[in-house]
Amino acid sequence: MRLHSREDLAVQSFPTLPTVARPALLVVDMQNDFVRAGAPFEVPTARETIPPQQHLLEAFRAQGLPVVFLKWIGIENDPYRWMQDKFTWARGLAEDIRGCRPGHPRHYADINAIRDCCAVIDELAPAAGEIQLTKRGYGGFLGTTLDAILRDREVDGVVITGVMAECCVEDTARQAYQLHYPAVVVTDGVATYDPKATATMLDVVDKNFGWVAEAKAVIKWLRSLRC
Repeated sequence: MRLHSREDLAVQSFPTLPTVARPALLVVDMQNDFVRAGAPFEVPTARETIPPQQHLLEAFRAQGLPVVFLKWIGIENDPYRWMQDKFTWARGLAEDIRGCRPGHPRHYADINAIRDCCAVIDELAPAAGEIQLTKRGYGGFLGTTLDAILRDREVDGVVITGVMAECCVEDTARQAYQLHYPAVVVTDGVATYDPKATATMLDVVDKNFGWVAEAKAVIKWLRSLRC
């Protein structure tokens, strides 16, 4: 079976994007320790998704629609570190690395600067009043107040970007589906270590949990909702 490419899915999805009144943008884990060069959990291709995500942020802000930044955090003596023999990413939670530990400063080569390793990258910096919500699992809803936040703002659908495509992004889309939020995953706004994993995730979401489309199609769709 051939998996859809990003381009195939974007073309197929636009005519069938959901009919909603007030979507929210969920930016998943676009933090220094996932995006910046040399970071413990670095996803190099995540930097390619920054321009599409910037355009989406501009579109959502221009229309007064909610934006939520989800941030995965590490903690002291993190229990996930005991899974490092199975999941290599968990090695970044060691006390000598402190991956995504709030308040921990780190120098990043691509910007030649020190930043809080848990913070959202400068290029996508949250605007005043935009929500930053921390999480410990992959998905954005489990164990957080995200559902209550969205319902309080009368949100009836979500657009999802970020990393990692087949982990936190996919799990957030699956949880949104379970809570009856139509979810759109942005094909050029997500990334992971393996492009095949991204393609597989997009195919799974498209067939079972929501919609997929590239950023420019989502922006056109947003404008149509306001007509």
